[in-house]
Amino acid sequence: MYRGGAARTGVAGAARAPEEFRPWSTRNAGLVSAAPVVAAGTVLAVGAGGTLTARDAITGVHRWRYHPATTTLSPAVAAAPVVHRGAVYFVSREEGGRLLCLDLRTGDVRWSRDTGVATAPPAAGGDLVFACAAGPRLCALSAADGSEVWTAELGGLQVEERDLIQEVLYSGGQPVLFGSSPAVRHDSVYLVAPDGALHAFAATDGSARWKRELGLSTRTSCAVEAGRVYAADPMGVLHALDARDGRTLWTRDTGVEAGDVVPVVFEGRVYLAGRAVSAGTPQLTSGAVLAYDAESGADNWSVPTASWVAAPPAAGHGRVYLATRGSALNGAELCALGATDGRTLWRRPFEHRSAHPIDVRWDGLRIAPTVTDGVLYLGLPDGTLRALDAATGIDASPLLKRRALRRGRPVGMRRNRPAAWLRPTLRVLLLVALCVAVGGAVGVTSWWLAASAGAAPPLMAAARSVSRRLFTLGVRAQLRGAFGGAALIFALTLATQLLTSPGRRSAVHRVRTLGNLAVSVGQADKFAHWKRLAAAHRYAASALARRSPGQETGILRAQSYAMTAQGFTVFHESGQAAGTREAAAYAARAVDLYRSVDAFSGPHRTEAEQANRLYLALVTPA
Repeated sequence: MYRGGAARTGVAGAARAPEEFRPWSTRNAGLVSAAPVVAAGTVLAVGAGGTLTARDAITGVHRWRYHPATTTLSPAVAAAPVVHRGAVYFVSREEGGRLLCLDLRTGDVRWSRDTGVATAPPAAGGDLVFACAAGPRLCALSAADGSEVWTAELGGLQVEERDLIQEVLYSGGQPVLFGSSPAVRHDSVYLVAPDGALHAFAATDGSARWKRELGLSTRTSCAVEAGRVYAADPMGVLHALDARDGRTLWTRDTGVEAGDVVPVVFEGRVYLAGRAVSAGTPQLTSGAVLAYDAESGADNWSVPTASWVAAPPAAGHGRVYLATRGSALNGAELCALGATDGRTLWRRPFEHRSAHPIDVRWDGLRIAPTVTDGVLYLGLPDGTLRALDAATGIDASPLLKRRALRRGRPVGMRRNRPAAWLRPTLRVLLLVALCVAVGGAVGVTSWWLAASAGAAPPLMAAARSVSRRLFTLGVRAQLRGAFGGAALIFALTLATQLLTSPGRRSAVHRVRTLGNLAVSVGQADKFAHWKRLAAAHRYAASALARRSPGQETGILRAQSYAMTAQGFTVFHESGQAAGTREAAAYAARAVDLYRSVDAFSGPHRTEAEQANRLYLALVTPA
């Protein structure tokens, strides 16, 4: 079920994966844009364009796929499906917020109903399905045929026209309107309305029970457990209310920006994750996960994370599973923490770059992990759906890595033994040798044939495809901490890109590759080389912006200055004044460039605000 069931507590099922399970990885129909849902041996994943794909939960074998009547190219985060009594209830944003009822076994449409502007998962309980609709209002529909049983009016923005669904503003890939999913517990339905108030209705007839003005985000949901309702506002204030009358039991200021993250309630504790400003060396992104006593709100533990958390955690069999979003310099990772003490049990770095070579709005782990029957399912921004062993973190990795993991090595952690570097280094060298052999052979052949034929667009396209594959390999090497190998791969990528056509798209890709090369060289402690490459990156981005003016190239230029500023903060952690001055100057220039292309009000608002916070941290006296 979505979020562990209709109560939205985020709690998983059995502790161990079935004996026949083997970790698998498969390509989804576009970027995975909602948390996977597992029920009756089937895993459901929503892809870009609103497609819904069903696969065998144990083997990953394809079963069926639903294509919406109208598709879009936007990979915006969509609503996750909900499974109840052999039926799949799915809100199709591409079809104007239409609520569909599909057969779980075959994918056939049983019935559909127009809700107008629904962009959040429905909830199912008993013989009813609860969904948001235009008005705004909450509707209870018959699970059998979709007929309306009752409706309740909500406060907030009035939206009546179906076409307005295409005009909903997006922030970080999340829909602003009706992003709240109902939570059902016993005979009550709980929902965050568009005005930020938390409502409670009777599930049988829709009569209002209570309403609390809490200023909640319209893209978050509440969790219900043991007679208490838990919800967090955007600034991280966690509320615990009595489920019967809505009175406040306790509140806690967590100190993190919770955003759209839903609290997790598990074994007498409430877990909340979000975004926090680092107290140490200025970072572009940082975050934390916190645990509180569910009854009293007392502190249990807190654990900082390298990058901020944009997706709700999941919990089960004594663990809390967390996906950190990642940033330009800090890769995203998936980790398992002890539910009682927050101790890291395992962690895995993951590819956090989207398949799109230019648009970075969809980078990072923005989708919540799903844990069911000892298997963890995760959708990645590169368009793959992964199934991992939840107990160990083992996934469909190469044979040597799986063998090392089964010996008990904590995944993603460095062993304190002298030979710990040997095996990763050999793997990177073998990977680089393979890339050089394949890329060199293809590149030389393409160059020779293109030179002899005068022009060969198909061969240029082949070289461009090879360069993009090498770029992906370089990013993976960066995520695994093999910065020397990543630098070699990105250098090879730049060499291969010389064989491609000199178009604007190729030029943008070259600039991104050069920036990644600079990051890899810098992280490999080659400061002098990093300064030269960072300067070349800024020059290339500025030249491209002058040759092809526009917001896209302007953003790329601002990113180059922000990367330089972040690099100086990393290389001058000792507090040298020269390093601080350089970092502040480049951060100020980055902020000015972001302002010049109106990035503070668009999809790049997050990174623009990060650059601004970095600048303020550098110029504010300690």
